[in-house]
Amino acid sequence: MYCPRCGTPNEPGDRFCSSCGAELREAPSSETSLSPRERVTRLVGTTRRARIATAATVGAVVVAIAAFVALKPSEETTIPRDAYTLEADQMCLDAKRQIVAAERAGGANPFSALVAIVGSWRLQLQELKPPRDRIALAQQLETALLEAEIRIAKVARLAPRESRKEILTSAKRADEAAAQVEEAVAALGLSECAGATIGFSPEPS
Repeated sequence: MYCPRCGTPNEPGDRFCSSCGAELREAPSSETSLSPRERVTRLVGTTRRARIATAATVGAVVVAIAAFVALKPSEETTIPRDAYTLEADQMCLDAKRQIVAAERAGGANPFSALVAIVGSWRLQLQELKPPRDRIALAQQLETALLEAEIRIAKVARLAPRESRKEILTSAKRADEAAAQVEEAVAALGLSECAGATIGFSPEPS
């Protein structure tokens, strides 16, 4: 059988030209009388070389499809700056400003004031109704705020009577909880507030 493209002779049963790779086709009149098995044989070829060429072609197609899927751009995940985001972002900024003011004010036990601020922030956030696609992210922030509130409250209880070392250890745990709050704030798309970091650890004396 000769290749219709380049004229190279090929063995009977070859599916593709061994020279240029063009598909080798016979007269269409015989196709209608072929059984399913004969059609499969003609598709993959009758010789070992033809079958290898067919398998290589199929493999190349599979690799090409896999590469297309791998290179397909991911869906847009940027959280929109809608009414919920703007209000939650402003709420977060206000809370952080209060936290900074409380830390600067000092006093005998500044952590008591921080407990009230974080608790108020959490309750206000609960009153907002997040869009359906951000319900889980809003709950993560609420959970992080609750954990921070608990950690700070423990520091507030220890402050009057425990050693400085014990206070610093508890304050470090509160600071770790604050880091979780920061991550949740960023995940929720509160970009303005995410840029204003806070911490609860007191400066060592």
